[in-house]
Amino acid sequence: MSNNSQKGFTLVELLMAMALTLVVMGAVFKTFKSQQDSFIIQDQVAAMQQNLRGAMYTLTRDLQLAGYYTNFDRNTRTLNWDARGGTEAIRPLIYAGDNVSAAGDDIKNGTDTITIVKAGNEIRRLNPGENATRGGPGTAAIRLTSFDLDGDGNADLNGDTKRFGLLVKSDLRAADFFEIPEDSAGSDIFPTGGLVNSYSTGDLLCRVDVILYKVDDQIPARPNLVRINLGDHSGATTIAENIDNLQFRYQLNSGAWTEDPAGNEARIRAVQVFMLARSAHTHRGFTDTQTYTMGNGPVTPNDGFRRKLLCSTVKTRNIGLTE
Repeated sequence: MSNNSQKGFTLVELLMAMALTLVVMGAVFKTFKSQQDSFIIQDQVAAMQQNLRGAMYTLTRDLQLAGYYTNFDRNTRTLNWDARGGTEAIRPLIYAGDNVSAAGDDIKNGTDTITIVKAGNEIRRLNPGENATRGGPGTAAIRLTSFDLDGDGNADLNGDTKRFGLLVKSDLRAADFFEIPEDSAGSDIFPTGGLVNSYSTGDLLCRVDVILYKVDDQIPARPNLVRINLGDHSGATTIAENIDNLQFRYQLNSGAWTEDPAGNEARIRAVQVFMLARSAHTHRGFTDTQTYTMGNGPVTPNDGFRRKLLCSTVKTRNIGLTE
């Protein structure tokens, strides 16, 4: 006689167990996915904040040095100061690029640019036999014992290609910012635009940095803040990724604020910087409806990127000393 007293799960019990397991697994997965999304968001926000702080530090440092030694040049110089095309006549201090929309300039539409002019770190005195003669284009000449503008041992325009220089009177009463023609050779430089003053032994000679900041949109999905030094041909350096907007306002010595200080570069006492960063990726279920108040007016994105706005007011240390 067989004893069949063992019992198993019925089909209904098995289906109920499977359903319960799926519910538990779904809850676990939902919790895991929520925590993973939160971690990704926090990680991107942290990267965004780090980008902002690093970019603002670099830009602030350059702004504080704007006009370093170049402030002693009281003359208007003509140059393409913001790389948008065309030339502008300003004093070699700060150039404010207008908030414009133009195709093919690799600058994100609706963002500002700024060009900061300052003496480089290499400053030396003219040696005996070195001098500069005042005169117009093609007549003024700068004679150096060697074609080495900054004293670094390399022939300028033959290797390190320093484009811009500055001659300063030893008593700081006058200076001449000058551009070196690309075809310069030999011991005499005939600067583009000529020289207003003459210089001799003991006067100062230095390389000049012409630093451009812009939001580059060569890859529209990832706008980057880049720094270009036109003074040493070092090319574009990415300062921060995913910078969505950049705006500037300028305070003049009268206390008034303006977005375009054209013709008043020597009166700038402070620069207000508005820098808006965004996350690297959009976030599902999120829409940024916040309005960000910037120099050119409010910005309301209405998209899935998270953003952070950083504002800073930087006082200029060198501009206006000889106004």
